[in-house]
Amino acid sequence: MKRVLFSYEMKEVDNSSKIPQIVLMENAGKGVAENIRSFGNSFIILCGSGNNGGDGFVVARWLKKYKKNVKVIIFDENIKTNEARINFELLKAFDIEIEMFNEKKFSINADVVVDGIFGIGFKGKLEGKYYKCIEIVNSSNAKKISLDIPSGISADDGSISNIAFKSDITYTFASEKLGHFLFEGKIYSGKVEIVDIGIEEKLLENKGFLYLEEDDVINLLPKYIGYENKKDKGRVLIIGGSKDYVGAVILNIFGAISSGVGLIYCAIPKSIYPYIVGKVPESIVIPIEDENGYFSRRSFEDLLSKNLNFDSLVVGSGISRNEYTKQFMSEVLNLNIPKIIDADGIWAISDKIELLDEKTIITPHPGEMSFIISKEPKEIDRKRIEVSMNFSKKYKPVLLLKGNPSVIVQNNYRFLNIWGDERLARGGSGDILSGLIGGFLAQKVSPIYSAVISSYLHSRSCEFFDKLTFKPSDIPKGIELLIKKIK
Repeated sequence: MKRVLFSYEMKEVDNSSKIPQIVLMENAGKGVAENIRSFGNSFIILCGSGNNGGDGFVVARWLKKYKKNVKVIIFDENIKTNEARINFELLKAFDIEIEMFNEKKFSINADVVVDGIFGIGFKGKLEGKYYKCIEIVNSSNAKKISLDIPSGISADDGSISNIAFKSDITYTFASEKLGHFLFEGKIYSGKVEIVDIGIEEKLLENKGFLYLEEDDVINLLPKYIGYENKKDKGRVLIIGGSKDYVGAVILNIFGAISSGVGLIYCAIPKSIYPYIVGKVPESIVIPIEDENGYFSRRSFEDLLSKNLNFDSLVVGSGISRNEYTKQFMSEVLNLNIPKIIDADGIWAISDKIELLDEKTIITPHPGEMSFIISKEPKEIDRKRIEVSMNFSKKYKPVLLLKGNPSVIVQNNYRFLNIWGDERLARGGSGDILSGLIGGFLAQKVSPIYSAVISSYLHSRSCEFFDKLTFKPSDIPKGIELLIKKIK
């Protein structure tokens, strides 16, 4: 797993390291220079007056040692930190060309432009000479490299106020930052690569968010000896559908099948039974008493009378929003079993979140999250890190706030799913996800890891399909191909 930090956490790590700051700066600049030396013969290094500029000075010095043509552009002669000042003076010893930025004279006559203007400490917006410089660079054909994070991007929320350096590759130090994966930051950072600058690993522990890589997924998938029967591999009950929405529950089933779960029950309003039965032969479809095509309190009573044995519950997809479903969901909350609540189910219990236990997962998109915290969906989306962390401090269940990236939190567990893909922005993909999570829950995977594994597999399943023709029902095949590729 890799760790993604807030900017203030990275500064704490830097300040806590036993390695002198001047050494960390040297390691950062040298590491970047080694990575980019093959990108061309001529380099322009844009350097601010802080430590990001100091990193740029080191990059320039090492590129000069590699026999490259190097020009350093500065914006202020007042270098702010001691480490940056030392490296600035060393430029003169290596006879490196230094030039103050001049809008009238500035042009891009190099193969590569390196951005070392602001780094992770940037706040506000770029104006004046900084705005003009980046405007010129962005419109050029030069290869663009950023140090730590593109100038103009918030390292904590990925936002951009007016303009930012649009990097092809960002070399970040010690650990990736949240701004690399959020909103504009994800676009402007380009490919993000970590440069090891020698910071002690223990200083990064318990900070920021984690995200999964391929090896992690294989290690977290359910393990079997080889002689299990279907009950040993878990039983999931999916409850969904209504006369308004028939197809969602079928997609739930598709998702559950992809988890490898042993047995799938699917309880639906009996009035839509003819439209569901036989559609997915791998599931046992159970018609339940309904109220004019909707689940209700008496639906719950009928469900209990079936005496089903199941290990996890998926509920909410396509059940519709009305007083009947509120009654039904109030009863479902009393079931002491690992459960995932999605879609209309979230709407129905949005005023009862405090009743949810730690074995429950909710999977809202920002619109559904607005039912819970009474904020506008756009605000929730832009503040998804803050919203998720505040939720985890107040409530017990796992929250999977869907989006790009998805945020998955519970207590001190904090994960990002950085693998989000716009192909998933289609109706029905969330139903597959909730079924997938429920399948892993039934196989005794913990709620937090059921959510994390499912989100990863769900997102990366898109990689095997064309962006135009991809459809949610392709996800199970994509998961199969992904697991084969990883193994």
